[in-house]
Amino acid sequence: MLAQANISQVKTSPEGTWTIASAKSTTGTPYSGTVQIHPMGKIYTMSWLTTIGDYCGLAFVEDGYIFAGCAFDNNYGITLYKINPDGTLDGKWISPSNQGVIDSETAVNGTPGQLEGTYKINGTSLKSGNYQGELKIIQLDETYQLTWSMGIEYQGVGLRTNDWLIVCWGGGNLFALAYEIQGYKAQGRWARFGKSSLGEEILERIC
Repeated sequence: MLAQANISQVKTSPEGTWTIASAKSTTGTPYSGTVQIHPMGKIYTMSWLTTIGDYCGLAFVEDGYIFAGCAFDNNYGITLYKINPDGTLDGKWISPSNQGVIDSETAVNGTPGQLEGTYKINGTSLKSGNYQGELKIIQLDETYQLTWSMGIEYQGVGLRTNDWLIVCWGGGNLFALAYEIQGYKAQGRWARFGKSSLGEEILERIC
């Protein structure tokens, strides 16, 4: 029974050290390195040490996937939207400055079966209170480009996996990532802001 419990934990929890077994950037450049994943309340922190750069990010874990975002600095946030059949989006979001606090956002007026479009949003933030605004989503080949207008404007890059959309938003270079946890491996894809093609990353657990 203990062995079965340990196997189950490996399949569902991403915590630990992973090696990048194989990977290529959005331009096709191969790279290697390691990834550290640690829990922080209900979310996770991630650190990539790679031959093409070092990055720190945050992640949610849902449905056997790691949904993450990162940037060159801490001026970013990540939002994970659940895509509903009626065209609405139920989102939750985090940022490095929130120290693990999860805020929420709902987008309505979308078209059922179509992610692209213009939405009305309502959100709650523990730090700044309730907010309203508009969200535009445009597909760019394999990625999505998002713009929020709420008095100030934010831009982000999105990556869809089944009925989930992971988005990294903020300033500068932004990356959105999705990994499917497969026991001791994790099969990943990632999007970069302003790029239409995806990068790939396969992780193997070290410990």
